[in-house]
Amino acid sequence: MSEGAQGIIGPPSDPQVLSVTERLRARGAEPVILDLSRFPGSGTMSLLDGVPAVGGLDVHAIARWYVRSLSLPLPFHPLDQEAANEPPATVDEVLRRADHAYAAGRERRSFLFSFLAALERAGAAFVNTPGSLSQHFLKLDQLQALRQAGVPVPRSLATNDPDAVLAFAERTCGRIVYKPVAGGGLCRRVSEDDLQPDRLRLLARAPVLFQEEVPGRNLRVYVVGSAVVASYEIVSEEVDYRGAETAVVPTALCAGEQEAAGRAAQACGLTFTGIDIRRRPDDSFAVLECNPSPMFSGIERMTGSTPVSQALAALLT
Repeated sequence: MSEGAQGIIGPPSDPQVLSVTERLRARGAEPVILDLSRFPGSGTMSLLDGVPAVGGLDVHAIARWYVRSLSLPLPFHPLDQEAANEPPATVDEVLRRADHAYAAGRERRSFLFSFLAALERAGAAFVNTPGSLSQHFLKLDQLQALRQAGVPVPRSLATNDPDAVLAFAERTCGRIVYKPVAGGGLCRRVSEDDLQPDRLRLLARAPVLFQEEVPGRNLRVYVVGSAVVASYEIVSEEVDYRGAETAVVPTALCAGEQEAAGRAAQACGLTFTGIDIRRRPDDSFAVLECNPSPMFSGIERMTGSTPVSQALAALLT
């Protein structure tokens, strides 16, 4: 990356933003923090004939951006606080407010993506590119990209067809789990009750992602640039360890895991990613997901070292 100022897109109070800001300052840099979480209610932004402008900020002086959070509604946006404090008089009023909130959220999303794309066309570099953040919601597309790159992933079925779920459960050796197609919810183990007709009929509301459960140890691997900069075992008794961690321990990767992590990041087009890997008892493994905007400050705080935020600061400078 060429010389120039650094910027961070995200709320100033976000722990990841704070960590990277601290590391940048230690390197003699003072990053600009652009908080888009309250746009358009707070702050002014414009595109004049495709040229981006932010009130009070020379965005063209910033050569590199760390995109922590864009806070984009997909596809619906909650009602604003003023509307939420006013009880609707009728069902029609509820629907009218929902329509307006959806339209406003769609406009906001379109503008922000176009604004950041204009910065990118003008020469700014992003970690990661705004377009890559859509992988938060496109889990199935990411799984296919990993398969095509030869990265081992769990056998998967996304469907609204009850018969397909039953056939998948019958063909799969061992347990299966289910999770939202677009993420945002915990991964849960499929029970016998889940395979009953009354439960499977709920697939008519929305498709679900089913996967073979990969037993073993939870690994979180961080790739910055093209290098693995940190890897941890996250100890938990739950199928989905989020919020149920009992310990986080730095751990070494085998050669295959190291190579797969680099190949996975490249396949997903991610300069920075947190990769979830399950290592089976026989030391084989599967990549579960590549997160395009992973959290890391909590792990760094628990382990007392800062390899991820240090690597990000080095990449930005």
